[in-house]
Amino acid sequence: MREKILCPVCEVSFLIKEEKAAGKPTICPVCGAILIMKESQGNWFLSRPAGMEPATEIRQRMDNFARLRGYHFNDMKDPLVEGLLKKRERFGDFYCPCKIDNIQENVCPCLETRMGSVERDGRCHCGLFWKKL
Repeated sequence: MREKILCPVCEVSFLIKEEKAAGKPTICPVCGAILIMKESQGNWFLSRPAGMEPATEIRQRMDNFARLRGYHFNDMKDPLVEGLLKKRERFGDFYCPCKIDNIQENVCPCLETRMGSVERDGRCHCGLFWKKL
């Protein structure tokens, strides 16, 4: 039986189409996060991979999100990654370096971006994700 499962990064539930197996990696189709399947007392949940380097985690998430949505990056990708890493070091998560509030909806890719700002404006607020022309 297919059931929805919650992404701990973007906090959106989605259907897992593949077979569930403890320790199996999957990619959130909403935010691109790489997640690990876990089972406890008959319930399945996802978690961020333990031990993954922060730079690897955010780069893989950004690359997956861009690939899933058909977006591309501009030349500012590396400085923006550095900003995301500094925010994680200081505030505990990859909050958008262009936004003041360090709240869940501003974790990269931010809610505004996931809700279609790139399609509407041609790019996300900080210019990391761009619509292909």
